[in-house]
Amino acid sequence: MTGASKDTPARRFLHVCYCCRDTGPVTAFFVDGLAMRDTMRTPSERSPGALLGIDGEIEGSASFVYDRRGPRTSPAIEIQSWVDPPLAGTPSTDPFEVGVKALGFAVPDLAVAETRLTAMGSSLISSGPSPFGARCSMLVDATGVTLELVENNALADDATQMHHLRISCTDLAVSLPFYDQLGFSVVDRGSLTDASFVGLAEPVDAEYASLRLPDEPFEVLLIQWNEPSSHGRHYTEPNHAGLFRAALGVDDTRGAYEALTGAGMVFERAPIKVELRGTPVPDMWICFVNDPDGVAYEFVQRPRSAFR
Repeated sequence: MTGASKDTPARRFLHVCYCCRDTGPVTAFFVDGLAMRDTMRTPSERSPGALLGIDGEIEGSASFVYDRRGPRTSPAIEIQSWVDPPLAGTPSTDPFEVGVKALGFAVPDLAVAETRLTAMGSSLISSGPSPFGARCSMLVDATGVTLELVENNALADDATQMHHLRISCTDLAVSLPFYDQLGFSVVDRGSLTDASFVGLAEPVDAEYASLRLPDEPFEVLLIQWNEPSSHGRHYTEPNHAGLFRAALGVDDTRGAYEALTGAGMVFERAPIKVELRGTPVPDMWICFVNDPDGVAYEFVQRPRSAFR
């Protein structure tokens, strides 16, 4: 696949959305537990729900936390609270259920990070060798969201870095052409028989592909589970608890929408102009498209000049 060299829209991840009841405790967890930087917040207020496909107005607030590299380089976690409609459901912890399963971070020392995060209410599920190269661990935080840590000894003692988004898919042969159209390139592909990295002792039969956008190294790790098999579909409600959607930076949202629609891609809605009140971010054109398993990607118009 040659996504990085083609005229494709997406260049980088801007943020991953973490839906919760209250931004305060979750923001503090990422700042104190994973050395993230609390950089930007939107006030709690009512706003039109049309962007997310919700009739009428919605109410909630958001905070944006970045890793050590800061907002002009790092993707963010958009910690989104839901007041109206209220937060729904619980995060999925079934690795075979289709959808976004985990948010990954690189840390300098696994043992130190595990100790700190478990003291903050996280549950350690697994720790040890990874089939993808580096040592890793998997934890479930206090709200039920799965986090993965990948050891990188080159990082400074007090540094972490956003690393990957793990997604379970139904069929790689169907998913990969979609991601290629968006601009992703395959950087690694293989098969799995050992799923101890997600806390399973029994052998499995699975295939995976690691994907990147051209402007930064944050990865999507797609896994197709064959035995046991992938099942279900990603959350459909934008107010569902856990990891719901991810935003991708594009040069021209309306141009990308028109080009991809012309190529047969189906978007949820036409682009909408959005103002992020209380932040220095200029008004943006935004639209949404779902991958073949319902994982939502948000196109956000941000020029390359906004990044280092």
